[in-house]
Amino acid sequence: MNRINLIILLDKLEDLIEQAPEIPLTGRVLLDADEVLDLLERIRNAVPEEVKRAEIVSIEKERMLQDARQQAEKIISDAKKEAVKYIKDSEIYKQAQAEAKKILEEAHEKAEELKLHSNEYAKNVLSELEEQLQKTLTVVTNGKVLLSKDELGKSS
Repeated sequence: MNRINLIILLDKLEDLIEQAPEIPLTGRVLLDADEVLDLLERIRNAVPEEVKRAEIVSIEKERMLQDARQQAEKIISDAKKEAVKYIKDSEIYKQAQAEAKKILEEAHEKAEELKLHSNEYAKNVLSELEEQLQKTLTVVTNGKVLLSKDELGKSS
């Protein structure tokens, strides 16, 4: 049965209920059980086909959505890979790499130069300190000699 037949059967059930005699003061109606059961059986037989069709459509829709998601993810992934490749292959990237290498080399050269100048400066400072200490040691030694002479002169 198709969808139209299912709707017709449901309409017949509704008509049967609406045309049934009412039981006074209860809001209930009297229905012919055989007639209602027959209609329900016919509806039951019609529903599975409709449900099967709906289920098939739903499954197909989900499959199509999943395929579309996978295709979209693949397209995005491929686009990202291509973008990275283009950036790496681009002349600007190569120039930036060369410039970075040059800057690092210059920094290493300057560091070596500073190290040499620092060593020379430290050597000069230590030489001056040694010279000052020598002069101080000479003054101390001369002072001790004078004190020794002075003490010798007093003891005689």
